[in-house]
Amino acid sequence: MSFGAALVWGKPGRCGRIRKKKAFFLPTEPSQFSRFLLGDLRVEPDRNVLLKGDQEFRLEPRVMDVLCTLAATPGRVVSRAELINTLWSSEFGADEALTRAISLIRKTLRAAGAPEPAIETIKKRGYRLLLPVEREGVVDSRSQPAAPETGRADAVAPPAKSGRKRRLGGLVLVIASAVTLATAAFLLREQSPAPSEALSPTAPVSVVVLPFESLSTNEGDAYFGAGIAEELLNSLARLRDLRVVGRTSAFASGNAELDPKALGERLSVDHIVTGSVRRDGVRLRISAQLLRSNDGLQVWTNRYELDAGDLFAVEDEIVLEIAQALQVRLGVGGEANRNDGRGVDPLAYEQYLQGLYFLGARMQRDDNRAKALAAFQQAVAFDPEFADAWAGVGTVAVYSVGSPLSRDRSAFRQMTEEALQRAIELDPDNPRAHAALVIFNLTQVIDVGAARQHLARAQALAPNAAPTHYATMLFHRARGDASAALAAMDRTIVLDPLDAILKLVRASVLIEMGRNEEAMAAYEDCYLTKCLGEGFVAFASAAAVFTGEAQYRERWQDRVNAFEAHIEALPASKLPIVARLMPAFTAIRYGRGDRAEQIERIRQLFEEQRITDTIGIWGPTFAEYLPEDTFMDVLHLAYERGDLFSATFALSPMYGVNPYPQWVLEHPRYRELWEKPGMRELAKEWRRAGRFDGLPRQ
Repeated sequence: MSFGAALVWGKPGRCGRIRKKKAFFLPTEPSQFSRFLLGDLRVEPDRNVLLKGDQEFRLEPRVMDVLCTLAATPGRVVSRAELINTLWSSEFGADEALTRAISLIRKTLRAAGAPEPAIETIKKRGYRLLLPVEREGVVDSRSQPAAPETGRADAVAPPAKSGRKRRLGGLVLVIASAVTLATAAFLLREQSPAPSEALSPTAPVSVVVLPFESLSTNEGDAYFGAGIAEELLNSLARLRDLRVVGRTSAFASGNAELDPKALGERLSVDHIVTGSVRRDGVRLRISAQLLRSNDGLQVWTNRYELDAGDLFAVEDEIVLEIAQALQVRLGVGGEANRNDGRGVDPLAYEQYLQGLYFLGARMQRDDNRAKALAAFQQAVAFDPEFADAWAGVGTVAVYSVGSPLSRDRSAFRQMTEEALQRAIELDPDNPRAHAALVIFNLTQVIDVGAARQHLARAQALAPNAAPTHYATMLFHRARGDASAALAAMDRTIVLDPLDAILKLVRASVLIEMGRNEEAMAAYEDCYLTKCLGEGFVAFASAAAVFTGEAQYRERWQDRVNAFEAHIEALPASKLPIVARLMPAFTAIRYGRGDRAEQIERIRQLFEEQRITDTIGIWGPTFAEYLPEDTFMDVLHLAYERGDLFSATFALSPMYGVNPYPQWVLEHPRYRELWEKPGMRELAKEWRRAGRFDGLPRQ
């Protein structure tokens, strides 16, 4: 929803439901003011002048503010009350001052030769700017004068979307509006499905949203504060004029003893959002502030007090007041999409916030994935029409294939698909759901066309979100374009530079490209700094083997042996099924003394059970020792289960790493595999990209 449209569509407030404690709109530097064209006049608010050629026409600062406010939504009627509340508040004589300001603007525009009438008075309603507005060389989507109004407030309201859309609104969107409007333009262009452009880590307009600090003893408030921050982050990531640091990097920075300058330098950002939450019975007290990182200056701050059950009833008037106060000076963020989030069950919301917390920390503890999934499932149980919670269920699932959560592969896949489809039915514009559906369609359904469509929607809805660029990386990787995948991966890391998982996925792409030294350096750094749990050793040691270089294999041999000894002591419920295969894979590829024993054990195991998890890692190795029919059964079952491409870290033989033996590529049943739905289309994509590894041979 645009800023102007929000003014038209805003509903009357219920002031008894929320009380604003205090708001400060601090002055910004003149260099931050947004300049624009008004017809053939250049308006420079920082200098309080209008220019026509070499002629200057000066306005008083408050009069310039009135002109900027009207120019923010040209062609729409702005009421006198809105102008007074935005620019004068309760100052004595504001009504007369506004009348004088409109008169002076008209007089100045007339002297500058602007067409008349430039400003139209709508009796008993307000004023409307009739001149076209152009900002920073790009025509504003709202700059053309509107058609004559019908007198109805809803005359330009958008068509209603089907289904009930349950998204977080209210307070989160108040802050989102303020932060968005407090930044200048930074355009990130990416066309789907073209290769991603690299982002500059020193982009001039950027923001990091820190988790809101809990000031009470209620443990749930930590989830609450983190959830507010994450939803704010997701809202800001929808905007193309803003670089938003991803969740992992933002939340790793914490909120205690904040050093704005050090944090700004660490994450290459120039704005910081921080806040706090305190619960007192059924009352919530929430504060938020926007800081400049270079000097810690407060650009904006606000405090709110409301009933916990009324979180989604934060008034439209608050959103408008904050947005207007900042947009007048900065003129950006008019495309901010403020969704109506009222009606979400408070208990569902609490569970949803816990789900977000554990999803972000899924690699820190073995049980965090299960906790995230359980929380999201509880949220949809409380509120079956909560779209974001359904998207959360699906997102956990697409990131957890091969984990203990997915032991029942068929039920797990059905749960994933149903959750994501439900999210899209309730909210067709849910970027998290679209990004997850890209991954689901690439790795489990193998439908490149569907993945492309969802990727286009995710890029349009959340162009600066790290999950969007991660999905872009997987799309290019699946199509066989490793260079484009690496570019998208680099862009993801710029948005979330402290996420260790992203760096390890990048390393796997580098190995596919033959850049072994750079890839193994990333694995080595993670091992030495303990950036993730020990589980990553399994993938890093496999990568060391796949490089074909003895130096890396020797370096990781003792490490993987120690890891195997560690997991032997863990209960089976804590381990993925593939852990049963790891000793045999390691013994064969590292030439251990128990090699013959492990080969025999694997043959017996596969006679009893068909294991398909992370088949791209161990498949080519075991193909040399399993009966042909048994191995082909496993490959076809992996397709049915969605395991051929499911594991992100699985350095697939179909990506040119760890290739299948010749007999597999020439086997009739392997050619039959590539005739299945989705596989033929994927083969065409690979051939167009010049990739032939993993394709069947005659």
